[in-house]
Amino acid sequence: MAVSAFLSHGLAFAENAMPVSVVRSVRASIAEEVNLTANLQARRVSLLSAEVDGVVEVLAVDDGDRIAQHDVILRLNSELSTIAQARATAEVDGAKARHTEAKRRYAELTELAKQQHVPKTNVEAARAEIQITYAELERAEADSLRAAALLKRHTVRAPFDGVVNRKLVEIGQWVETSSPLIELVETGFLRLEAPVPQFYFSRVKPGTRVAIRFDAMPEEVFEAAITTTIPVSDSAARTFPVRIDLANDRGLLAPGMSARVVLQIESDNGDTALIVPQDAIVRRPDGSETIWTVEVEDGITKAAPQKVRTGRVYHNNVEVLSGNLKAGTQVVVRGNEILRPGQPITVAEETAMDI
Repeated sequence: MAVSAFLSHGLAFAENAMPVSVVRSVRASIAEEVNLTANLQARRVSLLSAEVDGVVEVLAVDDGDRIAQHDVILRLNSELSTIAQARATAEVDGAKARHTEAKRRYAELTELAKQQHVPKTNVEAARAEIQITYAELERAEADSLRAAALLKRHTVRAPFDGVVNRKLVEIGQWVETSSPLIELVETGFLRLEAPVPQFYFSRVKPGTRVAIRFDAMPEEVFEAAITTTIPVSDSAARTFPVRIDLANDRGLLAPGMSARVVLQIESDNGDTALIVPQDAIVRRPDGSETIWTVEVEDGITKAAPQKVRTGRVYHNNVEVLSGNLKAGTQVVVRGNEILRPGQPITVAEETAMDI
């Protein structure tokens, strides 16, 4: 009869048990997360100029155009330079002919001198003529290369992929080498610059992982790494800038966007920590923190509270600094807000820690 009463009592507890979801606590290395704000900016902005003076004859772009590296942006009138290059080419042809003739005369005089039909001084003069015509040929070829280079400089091409932010000239306008023509903004790669508090700066280095959310796309998380740290402080704010370069392959990003950046700073000594999901922590109005664990007593699964003190937050997990919690313990992450000590529970779901 006593055994039957005990079984009936246990079944009643099981029927009234609250279903909960649990996760097992783990010990693992975690990174401290530091929240920053940043603005997206172009990595490269260039005011393009021509390398020669001239009149704009062709303007191939307009505001907002996306252009690729080496695309033609504009051409200056090159009529005079084309004539100059043709003249230089003709000078090269003439110099080559004179040099060829000098070598032929030298060979001829050399044979005649062997038969003593001409004095040796004529042969020496012919040899000198070869050297003179060769020097003239080299000068003509150099002038031709210069003329070709000047002609090429009448065309302005994009130095990198980007977007035309401002067109500053029009067709028919005279421009000089100091005249800005186009403002080109790189958009294929963009840069975030975030201020890091001095307390954390010594622990941040190129390669430190970051998670980025842009206010324009709050649901999407961009994973990246710090590219550059700059050891020059803003004396007023006591912060140091770090830069994060981002590929913009999908074209979703644009200079001027604001972002929230989470630095993931690894532990200096590689120590591990006992961690649980943040959902496992129940915070009271007095500031105390409690974790509900799963215990089995007399065959009945019950909820047991444990007071803890938490530390660093990483992803959706939190470090447990003090308390009797051990790694591998089942902790309640759903349904824990209304539990009472010793309340019967049933584990409806157990999931793995997301670390």
